[in-house]
Amino acid sequence: MKRFKQKYLYVSLALSAFLTAGSAQAEIEEITVTANKREQSLQDVPLTVSVTSGEVIQQSSIVDLIDLQTAVPALRVNQLQNSAQTNFTIRGFGNGANNPGIEPSVLVVVDGVPRSRSSSSLADLPNIERIEVLSGPQSTLFGKNASAGVISITTKAPEDEMSGVIEATVGNNGSQIVKGTLTGPTSIDNLTYRISASTNESDGYGTNLGELADASDDSPLNNRDRNAVRAQLKWDAAEDLTARFTYDKDKIDEVCCVTGPLFQGGATTINNMIAGGATGGPVRGMLAADATPWDYQVYMNFKPTNVAENEGFSLHIEKDLGNMSLTSITSDRNTEMQSNFDADFSAADLVKEQKLDYQFDTFTQEFRLSSTSESGIQWTAGLFYS
Repeated sequence: MKRFKQKYLYVSLALSAFLTAGSAQAEIEEITVTANKREQSLQDVPLTVSVTSGEVIQQSSIVDLIDLQTAVPALRVNQLQNSAQTNFTIRGFGNGANNPGIEPSVLVVVDGVPRSRSSSSLADLPNIERIEVLSGPQSTLFGKNASAGVISITTKAPEDEMSGVIEATVGNNGSQIVKGTLTGPTSIDNLTYRISASTNESDGYGTNLGELADASDDSPLNNRDRNAVRAQLKWDAAEDLTARFTYDKDKIDEVCCVTGPLFQGGATTINNMIAGGATGGPVRGMLAADATPWDYQVYMNFKPTNVAENEGFSLHIEKDLGNMSLTSITSDRNTEMQSNFDADFSAADLVKEQKLDYQFDTFTQEFRLSSTSESGIQWTAGLFYS
């Protein structure tokens, strides 16, 4: 009798666990991704994909791709001397960004349009549908500079009903973030629009103490000064034909990324002598002996600059051909960067100015033919020009 009761108890627990698991499974919402350049359920994609929805991005206060690394463990974003030296790594793989002539090995794609340089991907995120981070080589479908992975961003498309959202955030150090979006129909049948804009400003939490004793040439470091605008038109020309035109422009005018000195030793003493603080020259240039990294104070021989501007348009056309679909994505983009900083981060003139001044014009055209049938074999054929 005792053994029978024990067996009955085990069966009850197993049945209860089964019913609970089934109930939880029924509540899981299906996640749709485009990792294979077609809409599929995440369960059917044979890749390692981390998906962050627009709802999670909003709830987690993710502003840009730098913040995204808090939600995607495989992704890491490093900013070095300035914004131009920002590189993305997935699972620890990536390449440096100090040479602007080298394309990143982690590709950033926005609505199917590739960004040729990391500096063109640093603006605040617009209204997002989802962000997919694909780990590992993705060159088969995404091209030459996707050997370490892909960050695929899908923005919200224009909608048929009129709606709008505006958000404002205020924080310390003069932080102010304002962003909004407006979407709805136009006077033309089947033509809808969406306009999104954002500004992001902050005084910064670091200081370049400059050279003058009266501190009149002090300048902020690690500040924020960003603005962006994105406009879209979507035309449902027919049941089997859709066109989507996008124009975007953004600008970053901020100086980063500086920390305070961790330790002041013999090298600091020599550096101060070179700067003139111990040779009869001005004392300006010597940090206090008890200075800590959390003061975020450094001396530079000049006021650093860092300006990045991006502008571009794209035309996305989808044609349903029955058991297959034809996709055409055309884009033309321009990226400009001007930056200058004191590479030794001290009042001593040890390393000369590190200037960057470049401009990249990128034109891309993609044609893709994909199967849409429910058969077991799925195929894609395409042509990409850059």
